[in-house]
Amino acid sequence: MRLKHLQTNRQFMLGNTIVFVGVIFVVVLFVYLSLRMQAQKSDTHYYTEIYNIALEEGFAGGAYTVYVNDSILFDGAIAGTQALEVKRFAEESSLLIVDKATEQVSIFELPTDGGTFRFAKKDGEVVQTNP
Repeated sequence: MRLKHLQTNRQFMLGNTIVFVGVIFVVVLFVYLSLRMQAQKSDTHYYTEIYNIALEEGFAGGAYTVYVNDSILFDGAIAGTQALEVKRFAEESSLLIVDKATEQVSIFELPTDGGTFRFAKKDGEVVQTNP
């Protein structure tokens, strides 16, 4: 009678041990996968392209804010010609020129290969004047 009771306890302990090992294996597997995915996400991409932006005719004496995407490049009054240089930092980039006096926003798509871009203000509108 006593032997059967010990056999039941032994089976119960073996079952608990199997479940414990299984749970530890699953926890270790999920921790490993999450760390691996986090390392892949933190892989940042650096771009070598440079945007040269020149605000030339018609901007003198006015106050403007110049953005690339959501980053401010310039905020203030322009005396003469204003030249800005920025490295590409996103897959797609847009240039926004905001006239503070009229709150008019001019938006220009910037190509992925960088380059020099010249702008002038004619008849109240900002236009690109690249040759």
